[in-house]
Amino acid sequence: MALENAKILEELKGRYTSANSQLQELRTTLIKLEGAIDVLQQIEDSKAAEAQDAEKSDSDVGEGSSGDDESSEGGDSVVES
Repeated sequence: MALENAKILEELKGRYTSANSQLQELRTTLIKLEGAIDVLQQIEDSKAAEAQDAEKSDSDVGEGSSGDDESSEGGDSVVES
């Protein structure tokens, strides 16, 4: 029975070493994935912020130009009087 235990013990040690190595590789992969996700999330957030800024500036330009049209019309009527 002692021989069987020694053989099982060596097998378990080998499996432990293999599992530990795989775990380390998975941890490294997990860290790389987290980094890639973080970078891509920052890029997407930046794009969304730029799109909101563009929409905001487009609406500001639209409001300003309609106000300019009204004031020029009012100015024309004053000149005609």
